[in-house]
Amino acid sequence: MAVVAIDLAGCINCGWCRRVCPTETIKYFATGHRTHVVDPDGCIDCGICMPICPVDVIRAVPDYVVAPEKLAAAKAKAKTFAAKQRQMKLERDAVVQRTLAKLAARSAAHA
Repeated sequence: MAVVAIDLAGCINCGWCRRVCPTETIKYFATGHRTHVVDPDGCIDCGICMPICPVDVIRAVPDYVVAPEKLAAAKAKAKTFAAKQRQMKLERDAVVQRTLAKLAARSAAHA
């Protein structure tokens, strides 16, 4: 099963689905219109987009099967996406820790 359908009549174009998609398979303006669409061959059936949709317009199409080679490529893309997200989090955490250390040192110097 793969997520391949967004009810465009109900979609409010918030972009949350596109932002959380680990394979970047949800596209905006891919049809030339202000809509979000799912490239079915890039979906890895992770289900992340469905619960994040505030208007519940993303549906799974149970009979759709992604070709094995396309599914493998999409999963590899998802792993790369996850690694980048983790690296960004670690870098953010490091910046926060350095900033807190500087603030603590300044506070101690003025005390």
